Amino acid sequence: MAPLQGNVSPLANAVAAYVHNVHIGDTRMTTSRPVSGAQSVERAGALLRCIAASHADGISLQRLVDETGLDRTTAWRLVGCLVAQALVRKDVATGLYYLGVEASALGAACMDRPPLVQSCLPAMKALARLSGDNVFLMVRSGDHSHCLHLEEGEHRVRSFALNVGSTRLLGQGVGSLALLASLSDDALAAHYRRHESEYQSDDVGLARLRRWAGQTRESGHSRGSSGGVAGVGVGFRFGSCGHAAFSIVAPRTRLPRARSEELAMAMQRELRRWDLRPEA
Repeated sequence: MAPLQGNVSPLANAVAAYVHNVHIGDTRMTTSRPVSGAQSVERAGALLRCIAASHADGISLQRLVDETGLDRTTAWRLVGCLVAQALVRKDVATGLYYLGVEASALGAACMDRPPLVQSCLPAMKALARLSGDNVFLMVRSGDHSHCLHLEEGEHRVRSFALNVGSTRLLGQGVGSLALLASLSDDALAAHYRRHESEYQSDDVGLARLRRWAGQTRESGHSRGSSGGVAGVGVGFRFGSCGHAAFSIVAPRTRLPRARSEELAMAMQRELRRWDLRPEA
């Protein structure tokens, strides 16, 4: 099929050009009426979100069809266009789709002004005023947590600012533990196996990690202390497949268990107030 001409969207033209040379297996897909205008962008966006949610393991065309409700030909044509734009990568051996290098580049570009920080600032400022303490924003990045922002309260601790931009293995710190708790039991076990030596160097076994995650899920928040510092964290979801967490950290004398639970409830209220989604 040659590229379309006339009054059609650039995306439809790109898809048609890609279809001209692409096969699935040994069978050339039959073409259907081109998807045009805003609808094609919406459909491509739905595919991209599905691929992002399954990026670690990859996703098949059939699953994309099942999860988006698109017909197979339309899904194939649009995902082919995403591949051509390097937003998606297709594994030749397995036929599975993953996010591509351009998706990674777009994500890296936004780190100069992370949209998540802008969305969370009102809630973080409110929590810093309420608690008087230090409010961190953490985001999950693979097997690690990454500290995006610190909003300091009245009782600031100078050394805490050094945490901004740092990464830690999931489960190391209360915000990171709230992120760990979002993993399924199987995913948590696989994560532990990948980093067993690091956890064992801190005397943390799989049973302990599972117990911490289970307690966090049951109570709706993480809690911990180390040395003279204590903290409480609440995980939440953002976008179609992102996981983040707020944590409030303070000298242990300022954060007994009863106050930790009050602050956890305050974090959950602020998340709902600003249309962010606490982890169930």
